[in-house]
Amino acid sequence: MGRPANDPFIADRLDIDRLNASLRTRAFGRVLHYAPSTASTNADALAYLQQSATAPAPHGLVILTDCQTAGRGRRGRTWHSPPQGNIYTSVIVVPRPGMNGIGPWLSWIPVFAALAVADCLTTRTTLAVSVKWPNDLLINEKKIGGILCEQTTTPDRTMAVVIGIGLNINAALDNFPEDLRSGATTIAAESGRPFDRVPILADLFLRLEERMDRLFLDGPAGMAQEFTQRCSTLGKTVRVTLEEQGIVQGVAESIGPDGCLRLRVTSDTSPAPSPSLMEVRSAEVVHLRG
Repeated sequence: MGRPANDPFIADRLDIDRLNASLRTRAFGRVLHYAPSTASTNADALAYLQQSATAPAPHGLVILTDCQTAGRGRRGRTWHSPPQGNIYTSVIVVPRPGMNGIGPWLSWIPVFAALAVADCLTTRTTLAVSVKWPNDLLINEKKIGGILCEQTTTPDRTMAVVIGIGLNINAALDNFPEDLRSGATTIAAESGRPFDRVPILADLFLRLEERMDRLFLDGPAGMAQEFTQRCSTLGKTVRVTLEEQGIVQGVAESIGPDGCLRLRVTSDTSPAPSPSLMEVRSAEVVHLRG
């Protein structure tokens, strides 16, 4: 049975024709695959790359949906994706042919993707959006979005990265699971009004493209300071859960040359003692109050 005509899910579906007309990018979003609902835009993008054996990997291809039934977050978590006017999208990024020194910019892709999103939302909504290292988006210490980057190699041995972005734009907070409500928010809830997602998406794809182009061409040096200024983790006491070492607590001091978080350790419950200044590259980080 189809949905009734007054179903808000139908009424608030993205206007793809208007989005296409609004794009100012060279590549990002120029090939756009949209479905009202899908399991996961990242899974769709990764599957597309594996099925594209006879054609070059499509740099800038976008997967976009109004609802994810099996959205994925970092470290194997589920990303709650209700169909009430949020943004769920994935973009395929492919390095230029013959590009040297791929390694140094790979670790910066999630960081700069978060910076592009934060800049977009701050400009479009006037809300102060910060980045919790490495790539969660916050307003007043409440999460409004996250980024999941996944690297893959296509059948023709081309390296590609899928940038998955989930943003809480217009969803009602009471539609979130109870355990998420205290730590999450939406753009609409913070501003007191709903937002048109089309100009946000068009601006987001442009900023992502500009950031990735600069990263490919110049490396991270020019943007690392921007991220340092935007990152709300720096200067805070944090609890870091590492996959092998256990739990470490300390003060987040700075961002390293590869985008890592430098942590001044103050207490350590891990099996092996940690160095006094630890470089964290993959971990669950919690801001501690007080």
